[in-house]
Amino acid sequence: MRLISFFILFSLFSLSSYAQPPKVAPVAGFARSFIFGSAISNAEITILETEQKLKTDNEGHFGPFNYPVGKPITLLLKKWNYKTTQSATIIVPPEGLLGPYNQITFQVPSVESYYILRTIIGGKEDANSCHVATTITAYGKTMDDDPQGEENAYVTFTPHIYTTPFYFDIFKSGPLEGKTNPFTKGLKNTSEDGGVLLFNLPAQDKLYTLSAQKAGLKFTKVKFWCRKGAFINISPPRGPTASK
Repeated sequence: MRLISFFILFSLFSLSSYAQPPKVAPVAGFARSFIFGSAISNAEITILETEQKLKTDNEGHFGPFNYPVGKPITLLLKKWNYKTTQSATIIVPPEGLLGPYNQITFQVPSVESYYILRTIIGGKEDANSCHVATTITAYGKTMDDDPQGEENAYVTFTPHIYTTPFYFDIFKSGPLEGKTNPFTKGLKNTSEDGGVLLFNLPAQDKLYTLSAQKAGLKFTKVKFWCRKGAFINISPPRGPTASK
C-alpha cells in the first residue's frame, strides 16, 4: 500500500511539474474624445472581468498588457467630465489585440456633449437598461479615417430587441463637412458616418450580439455586456465591419 501511494504521489507531482501556465497575449488601445478626436490622457480603465486598473498615457494610449488567450475582456473608461464608457466584450485571440485593425478603442463624449446629443435626438434613459452606440464600419477603415462608416446598412441584434435605432447623418458641406450630423431624424439606414445609437436595451447577463446587414456585404459580429445604466460605445475597428 505504501509503494502504491508513493507512485500515486509521484505521478501527481510529475503532472503538476509539467503543467503549462495559461497562454497570454498582448492587448492595447487608445481613447479619444467624440467630435474633436483629441487624446484622453490619464483616464482610468478597469478590466471588468478582473478589476485590474490601467491608465491612459499623455497620448491617450494604454497597454500593451498581457491577458489570457480565449478569455473575454471588457473595459470601462472613467475620467472627470467625460461620460463613463464601456467597450465591447472581446475574446482575446492568440495573436492578441494590437494594431490599427484589432486594438480596443474608446470614442468618449464629454458629459455635456452626451446630454446635448440626447436632447437633440430626443432620447430618454431608463436607469435599469443599457445604452449602446457603435459605428458600422466600411472595409479597411479605422478611427483615423474620416468618415469611416458603411452607408445604407442597418443594425441587427441577437436576441432581437424592439428599441428603434437612431442613425446619424453626416454633414456634406460647410465647416463640419464629413463630421457626425445628429440633427437629421428618421433615417432607416446608416449614412457614410456609420453611427448608430440605441437607448434602453434590456439589461441581461447573457451577451448581446451586434452586427449589420447590407445587400452584397457581410459584417463582423460584436458582443457586448448590457449592464444596468451602462453606456457602451463600440468604436472602430471593433464595431461591425464590412468584410470581403
